[in-house]
Amino acid sequence: MWELTEEQLEQLGNMFAAFYRQKIKAKIYPFGNPNVRGVSNKVASGKLLNSIKTKVKETPEGLMLEVEYMDYFKYVNLGRRKGGKFVPIKALLDWIKIRGIRRRDEKGRFVKGSQLSLAFAIQKNIHKFGIRRTNIYDKAYDSLEDVLMNPPAEFRDDFERLYNAIGNDVENFIIRTLNKEIPSK
Repeated sequence: MWELTEEQLEQLGNMFAAFYRQKIKAKIYPFGNPNVRGVSNKVASGKLLNSIKTKVKETPEGLMLEVEYMDYFKYVNLGRRKGGKFVPIKALLDWIKIRGIRRRDEKGRFVKGSQLSLAFAIQKNIHKFGIRRTNIYDKAYDSLEDVLMNPPAEFRDDFERLYNAIGNDVENFIIRTLNKEIPSK
């Protein structure tokens, strides 16, 4: 395996971060309890989406690409099991406001009511049913090979630069290796 230069690793990291952000924006994630189902993206405030970044770190073993994101990505990625800890009410109130969620009656009509009572109802529902796994990380990782072999239009320029830079590194390595003196036996 060839080692990437710091600049190439940074370009690759930027491409990966953009790809993960694209997966979070995709409306492919199921939500709802067993009686009410739908699909949506995983963008509410945009904080999680904008927190996804990569950086190159120097380690004793060489360069490493580190992916950074907000702590609650694990809950979005892995979901919440039913009967687990209750979701904090403050987080639910923020989410309700950002998503513009309103109470409805049995006939589906909007009704006036406290956002706080709505947050407690959602908290109880999450405790009862849990939240499904989104597997954002796995979905992105599993389709990574396809992206590398056939990059989407928005990544093609970056990918082409990265591919050319890696090719230049390989070519330079081969030239340096071929130009070394062959030791005599």
